Amino acid sequence: MSTNNQMQPQVEQKPKTLFGKTLALFFKIIGLLAISLFFSLILEYIGLVFWWPEEGWQHSQRMFQQELSWLSNDFKQSLLMSSPGHFISLVIEQVFDWVMIKTGLLELTQTAQIKAQGKGSSAFIASIYVVAEDFILASVFIVMTFIIRFSILVLSIPLFIMAALTAVVDGLIRRDIRKFGAGRESSFIYHRAKKLIVPMIVAPWFLYLSAPIAVYPQLILIPCAISLGIAILVTITTFKKYL
Repeated sequence: MSTNNQMQPQVEQKPKTLFGKTLALFFKIIGLLAISLFFSLILEYIGLVFWWPEEGWQHSQRMFQQELSWLSNDFKQSLLMSSPGHFISLVIEQVFDWVMIKTGLLELTQTAQIKAQGKGSSAFIASIYVVAEDFILASVFIVMTFIIRFSILVLSIPLFIMAALTAVVDGLIRRDIRKFGAGRESSFIYHRAKKLIVPMIVAPWFLYLSAPIAVYPQLILIPCAISLGIAILVTITTFKKYL
């Protein structure tokens, strides 16, 4: 059995093209966003049952309003667009108008208690809505909060690029100093620091998008950008002197 397996020709995997790598990266980003949204919804549902049952869906509403105020007040200028906070706030208002008003969800929220006391199919639907109201409205506000946080992360990309470029330049200088100064090699530090680069890129997206409470974005973005810069700096500094 083993000889037959050994005699089978091995299929060589062709290297991915630039388009293939770009497509794979796109699906990885979509997967990361989907997982982050899933965890944020699950944490909110758990909170509705165990952590803030008295607040109900209003917890997610207050979180949404707080995140929206931070976006409007702190992101007035950006390298990516002019007046990003105002523009994204208008988009969020349009999404809220479509989801809550045009779908009739807001009207149902206001009249569900009265309709549930009647008879017929509409009363049955209203009674089901009354039971699941906290989870339905919380889902709506969590999704809109997710959109706000995603927008903030996109606007913060230049921060991470600046941290990475600064670390690259500083790391190359330190490597040259080590190279011409007979510095010691340390493959252990190099490989450990290299493995931290991707987690430091992914961490702010997952942590910030999944946070079950309102978090001031700078408390996550700045430490993660600094950590990314340090990981790149150490990686380049400890890269082997001779290729």
